[in-house]
Amino acid sequence: MSILLLFFYPILILAITIISLKFLIEFLKQKKILDTPKERSNHSNPMPKGAGFILIPIIIVSIFIYIYFDLLDFQPWISICFLTLVLFLTSSYDDLYKLPSSVRLGIQAICVIIALYSVDNEVLEFARNVETNISFFSNFAVLLILLKMFLILIWLWILNLFNFMDGMDGLTSSQVCTFSIGMIFLSVYTNLPIQFSYIGVILLASFIGFFYWNKPPAKIFLGDSGSIPTGFLIGGVVTFSLIEFQDFMPLVILILFHFFDSSLTLLIRLVKRKNIFEAHSEHFYQLKIRNGYTHSDVLRRINLVNFILIFFSLLYDKHSTLIVISSILMVVGLLFWLKIKRH
Repeated sequence: MSILLLFFYPILILAITIISLKFLIEFLKQKKILDTPKERSNHSNPMPKGAGFILIPIIIVSIFIYIYFDLLDFQPWISICFLTLVLFLTSSYDDLYKLPSSVRLGIQAICVIIALYSVDNEVLEFARNVETNISFFSNFAVLLILLKMFLILIWLWILNLFNFMDGMDGLTSSQVCTFSIGMIFLSVYTNLPIQFSYIGVILLASFIGFFYWNKPPAKIFLGDSGSIPTGFLIGGVVTFSLIEFQDFMPLVILILFHFFDSSLTLLIRLVKRKNIFEAHSEHFYQLKIRNGYTHSDVLRRINLVNFILIFFSLLYDKHSTLIVISSILMVVGLLFWLKIKRH
């Protein structure tokens, strides 16, 4: 059965995703559930939004199946499934009717806190390991609180990265694919748990199916119903890696472009005293598109860097400092190219 789940079930996920999204696109058009172009938009025609209505249920059911056949541990993944479902339902409501940003962030924070509670023993062990390496910090209770706050913030930030960056044809779908490929390779060739590769297989199969319809020119957008739960899952993988191994850089390297683009854009908006919760079109990739490059032009270069980052992440254990510096320089170089105006 495990062979079927590892090799044939992902093909089934891919096929179901592609076929289901075809019907969903037509349904969304009929019901006029569309992303209407605004001044900040990178598309000129109304576009169906809500691919998450199909993708996330497929991913949740797939994780349940892998848990049932003991390929994934019952905890924390059963909790992750239910919390992903909560975020899917609230984000779907947000896609259709809109929720205040404070309510969205509050629900996200509650889900992350509950998820961390499901691995509370592991978090305690993580804190004890940190305490042994920080001799100047003697108050364990305070250290534990600070570490939990740090884990919550990291998870929330990664969760929202995938929402912030879902503004260009094929960008989020290809980023999830390259992250999943990298996670699978890291599970096979490094000490990353093999269970992470199963999550990678599920995400890869479903998001290749989504990319089929989302590649430039896109036929459908992911929507909050897809980007928020996906960010929650990927944030969970990265956070669990930190808790278990005291190091999450190999996985962070895989999403370094998303991290730098969103973080620098947010910092610039803070310096300019702009509302950081307001939707905008100031991401580096958006600037390049407005400067006359096509979605395909920009996506090809971003994907090239992301595939190189997969290779870098695999070398991290042997050359950690060099790999981190090289990865940062490569992403900064890409951001610089995105910032340059076409003459």
